Amino acid sequence: MNLQEIEEAVTRLDLAEGPGLIHSLLLAYGLPRASIKRLQAGSYNKSDRPGETLWRGKVFDRFVDASGGDLHALIDDAAADERIAKQRPRFLIVRDAIRLLALDTANRDTLDIALTELPANTAFFLPWAGIEKQQLENLHYADVKAAERMARLYDEIVKTNAIAGIDAINLLNVFFARLLFCFFAEDTGVFPKGSFTGAVASLTNPSGEDTASFLDALFTVLNTPVEERAGMPAHFLQFGYVNGSLFDVTAPAPRFSARARSIVIDSGTLDWSRINPDIFGSMMQAVVHPGDRQAFGMHYTSVENILKVIRPLFLDDLEAALTAADTTAKLRAFIRRLSRIRVFDPACGSGNFLVISYKELRRLEHQALQRITELDPSSAQLFTFSAISLDSFYGIEIDGFATEVAMLALWIAKHQMNVEFKELFGAEIPLIPLRESGHVECGNATRMAWEAVCPPDEGRETYLLGNPPYQGGTKQTAEQKADLVYAFENRQINRYLDYVSAWLIKGARFVSAHGAKAGFVATNSVSQGNHVGLLWPHIHETGVEVIFAHAPFRWSNSAKGNAGVTCVVIGLAPSGSVVDKWFHVDGTRRRAASINSYLVPDGADAIVTARDDRVHGFPKMAFGSMPRDGGHLVLGPEEHRALIASHPEARTFIKVYMGSEELLRGRRRYCIWVSDADADEASAIEPLRERFARVRSYRAASSAESTRKAAASPHRFVQVAHKDDPAIMIPRVSSERREVIPVAFTDSGTVISDQGCAVYGADPWLFALLQSRLHTAWVRTVGGKMKTDYRYSATLCYNTFPVPPLGDADKARLTEHTFAVLGARERHAEMTLGDMYLPEKMPADLRRAHEALDETIDALYGLSGPTDEERLVVLFDMYEGAIAAETVAVA
Repeated sequence: MNLQEIEEAVTRLDLAEGPGLIHSLLLAYGLPRASIKRLQAGSYNKSDRPGETLWRGKVFDRFVDASGGDLHALIDDAAADERIAKQRPRFLIVRDAIRLLALDTANRDTLDIALTELPANTAFFLPWAGIEKQQLENLHYADVKAAERMARLYDEIVKTNAIAGIDAINLLNVFFARLLFCFFAEDTGVFPKGSFTGAVASLTNPSGEDTASFLDALFTVLNTPVEERAGMPAHFLQFGYVNGSLFDVTAPAPRFSARARSIVIDSGTLDWSRINPDIFGSMMQAVVHPGDRQAFGMHYTSVENILKVIRPLFLDDLEAALTAADTTAKLRAFIRRLSRIRVFDPACGSGNFLVISYKELRRLEHQALQRITELDPSSAQLFTFSAISLDSFYGIEIDGFATEVAMLALWIAKHQMNVEFKELFGAEIPLIPLRESGHVECGNATRMAWEAVCPPDEGRETYLLGNPPYQGGTKQTAEQKADLVYAFENRQINRYLDYVSAWLIKGARFVSAHGAKAGFVATNSVSQGNHVGLLWPHIHETGVEVIFAHAPFRWSNSAKGNAGVTCVVIGLAPSGSVVDKWFHVDGTRRRAASINSYLVPDGADAIVTARDDRVHGFPKMAFGSMPRDGGHLVLGPEEHRALIASHPEARTFIKVYMGSEELLRGRRRYCIWVSDADADEASAIEPLRERFARVRSYRAASSAESTRKAAASPHRFVQVAHKDDPAIMIPRVSSERREVIPVAFTDSGTVISDQGCAVYGADPWLFALLQSRLHTAWVRTVGGKMKTDYRYSATLCYNTFPVPPLGDADKARLTEHTFAVLGARERHAEMTLGDMYLPEKMPADLRRAHEALDETIDALYGLSGPTDEERLVVLFDMYEGAIAAETVAVA
């Protein structure tokens, strides 16, 4: 259940139920009805005392009549009762027909209310619904409740109005933004307290039939200067002149039903002054997208993640400048600098990045003003306004309602910072009339000219930032693919480019042309694997470089079951304009002379491309064998057992079949493996002949010509890489949770599938190199990911892997490490290989064997106790050297 459903269910409770109220209350929080029935029947109730319920892990509830004693004494007794403590109930409740007292045993929070106040205190018992206090604080309960009220109103409005077409939707967006402003205004002193809700309640018909006309008249008043209001109704005179863009567009209010009017009045009872614009906009955006409502407040860019962008982009520098300003003249110059900063988010959504940037700049201004008063106390009375204007904030957003909400969020943020200003300096900065407004345009940022939204101004600092949409190449719509082509100025681009690439290339051009700086969140795919070669040459040719980066991190939220996405933060500036670059990881940062396209600090800026030959000259790595058979040449354990039992002669044509799943999870599969010379003999076995016929039909129906041609040989795989030799096998996909990718030896009777890569006939020392942390660091960076897992490629990972010259002694030492690792694995044969390499499950002796292996390999590369970043710096330098040597040799 979500918060709205719980709140509504508690509101409907019969508070006069007496002892049985606890059962209804538990149901209201979504506990299973079957469990409640068992509780009522006594099987779950651990108390046999009249008026008591004791459900293990959930609740102790005691109902007493008026003469039952002091409730405070009773709850103290319950808290000290060992009989109750043994059942570890989350809540202790004692109540009578008038009052309710409760104790949360997990955090010792208490509740002491009149029973009639229970619906207003639903948040206290939310742990029954799986929502803990910390989660609730993260969600900002006031914002959630406000968004849920608006969702109910939106549904009712849509039900009673014909909302069709973009124009009607835009008008509804404007109406909701106006409504939200009025709720906020009446709770924050912009309007008289409760004036808006009170006017709707007292001056409109309960049927709702005149609510729209009343709101239209009020909104007209709000757009009319006070001196021009002659002849307007007296009940409107209490409302100030708002001005701005919010009320100057003709946007008639929709028709209202009685229920819609009632929701407006009910919404007005919330305390809108507690609204947090940092996340409120994202939740309001979900109002008009019903599919997103189940997790109100859970899908937003957290302040912590926004700061990962704005801190290195401009905040760290500004804070350092403030610290260095030690005179009133320098502090005033600092404030002038703040006033000339422009912030532009070309994928602004509901304005989170703009809001946080505005608030952080206002806080710096407040700190500077406080420093001035410390140096010159007489100047405090001169502070009557803020130098930071909303006119300096720009955005582009494709969703019309989000555009309106972004503007509203900026106004709310401004008012809240004005309140802080008054608390610090005693001067009130009125929000209305709205003399300034952010410039947030509704449109497709991939196709709009960004300079038309945020015009160039060489005398001001301009910062681009945001969290653009990521959509991978295989998931893009035809329109999004066309957007990418347009953003790249109709160049030939690869169809696998991530959608965020449009913002990166347009941002790079803007930065280069206008001396701006940019900081964007992106999926880590844009700095890994083939994507680097597809995207970064375009970016570099604009004349920009990476000036800061945040190492890959999981961008997740509070929603249950949300796996999150792995992201990076990339900062861009004109090449040569910034001396010190900064690399951020795990809350720390370090200075770097450069950051390459893979976001490796101080690594050579070489772009690694797939190649068929090998930079190290080692044995060839082959892609596994691919059947393209419709599944008919592959057998599960039961199929294999049945086939051998009925036709033992088929055993000759069966081999073990191994891919990533089989190698890592210990699963068993088999395949039918028949050479051309043995095709007739194999076809004489009826089950095999039947399978070959199904393969032939499957291939003949394929749209791929190569597969149709293979229908003539249905007994064999389409792509055959297998050799009757032992092999080193590496899985093509492996979990990123593993510190190294598990590698294994296979025997000549095992066919490695296309979900694996193989080096046939390899010497054991090669195993040690491939099993090293150093090699995994290379794969993680240049090999890309399958979702968030490692994705191995022979041409991109193995063939490009730089290796120093190895002598016989080096190879002998590596061979020793190979057998040490294999020996440790054998001692834990009860575990799957995949489990062995999970950090929390890795056996101690296997870990020690790997540490010794890594120490030797790192030493071969001239490293001692390195981080993965340090390993990558050496690897990129070696790769660049190898490519340069090849170029010289060709010349």
